[in-house]
Amino acid sequence: MSGTGAALSLDCPSDIATECWKIPGYRYVSYDNSGDTPCGMSRINGAPAGVCTTPNVRVTSWVINGRNVLAAPTVDGWDNCTIPWLNDFATTLNMWDPFAGSWSVVQSEECAYFVRSRALPPTGVQYGRLTATNTDTNETLTFDPIVVSVPDTYYRRIMERACDGSTSVRWTDASGAVVAAPPMEQVIQCDVDVLPGAHSVPTQRLRPRVKRYTGSVASENFDDAFNVQTLTLRVITGPVRIRAAGSGSPVTYADDVTVPTGTVLTWGVENSEHAQLDGALIFNGTAGTSDFLINWTETTHTDSD
Repeated sequence: MSGTGAALSLDCPSDIATECWKIPGYRYVSYDNSGDTPCGMSRINGAPAGVCTTPNVRVTSWVINGRNVLAAPTVDGWDNCTIPWLNDFATTLNMWDPFAGSWSVVQSEECAYFVRSRALPPTGVQYGRLTATNTDTNETLTFDPIVVSVPDTYYRRIMERACDGSTSVRWTDASGAVVAAPPMEQVIQCDVDVLPGAHSVPTQRLRPRVKRYTGSVASENFDDAFNVQTLTLRVITGPVRIRAAGSGSPVTYADDVTVPTGTVLTWGVENSEHAQLDGALIFNGTAGTSDFLINWTETTHTDSD
């Protein structure tokens, strides 16, 4: 008996290795005190409404992962409207958040100023309603968050061997469709669980400002209108009246003093990118000849993540 023999060969082309890669997603949680907005909803006695000028707030509960994380109700001295009020709100969240959401005041075209968490993984801690009482009016205040979540984007990197022994690589998406290779600086392996590469807080910049006042005029309230880190008053011709006031637990103060020509006074916060001046601060020219200059730096927030 005779015959011929032939060597067996593997099927080709064939996949010889498959790897799972992903671009990490992210999630932001935000609260707003401006009624019903894309960044959160605030209510007074159950009706959507802006919450402002509420210096004495008793926080009764904050639900995280379905449970109230406050051991007991707590009284907070929250400031006047806009940025100072939100700064106090963010401070309260950072004080009671057991999961370190790193809350800060940020700015957007949709919502102006509001409070937002740092970038979080796409799934994880579930932040819910915060409930408080206005101790001056006994109104019930509630704040519901808005969650913006972008899921992980998955890819497969497949190494293929051709019939001539050469190898090549192709990428597919989660459905198996062939796609272009993703940006390699953005992908990580699927079994790696890390926070997305985003700023832990929004980018913050200091903006220089200066304004001159003449005559019997009053300046803006530098606590309400600005997020001030440093401020200097120069009295060219006096007198100028300075009024500084604040209220809330545990301290209430009311400073009122008139200063003469040539006075230079400076207020400032050093070595902190998060702190700012707190408490009403108003300057009044008290005569037609009064002439004074105020220059200050204010923090601006750029939501760049």
